[in-house]
Amino acid sequence: MKKCGVPTSVEWVVFRLMPIVMAGSVQTATALDFSAERIVKNGESVVIAHVNAKEDRWRFEYTHPQQGVSIMIVRMDKQHSWLILSKRRQFLEVPIAADHVPTVTERMEGEISREFVGDETLSGHPTELFEVTVAEQGETRQYYRWVTKAQRFPLKTVSKQGKWSEEFRRVIFTEQSTFLFELPRRLDNANPSAGMQH
Repeated sequence: MKKCGVPTSVEWVVFRLMPIVMAGSVQTATALDFSAERIVKNGESVVIAHVNAKEDRWRFEYTHPQQGVSIMIVRMDKQHSWLILSKRRQFLEVPIAADHVPTVTERMEGEISREFVGDETLSGHPTELFEVTVAEQGETRQYYRWVTKAQRFPLKTVSKQGKWSEEFRRVIFTEQSTFLFELPRRLDNANPSAGMQH
């Protein structure tokens, strides 16, 4: 049975979805197992996903599917990501871009300086609040960043201008099953490679 080409809307998601979902500073993720709800606000856009993380593997389940994508699995060991379109029972295999990996390290990419503001309990976790200055694309920007005292995990980051924020809620630091990061069976491969050559 001959399969049709990948729809334009699916091609669009490969280029447009990830920067919106993963917006923010990027560093290599540390080997930390946890589950959480992740909320990213970028202007008028709000993207909510349940996140499972295990060492070099990530799974994002979107509360509201993003352009048809309901789940994204990132496998650093395989050097690719799977975008799962549950309604179509299809998946896209795409290379891992920098935007596919969220920041879970204490320091931000391009960080120039930080100033300790104070101690604060956030979502039940004792944290330290910092004002962080970052060099981004030739500009200097400031962020407020709450870091857990125990794990040194960035629980919340907010741009000082208030246009962008990333927050992890209901974080549970516990070992995650490897099965969460495997591609589900009975899905068709909607390989976008032909459409992406243009």
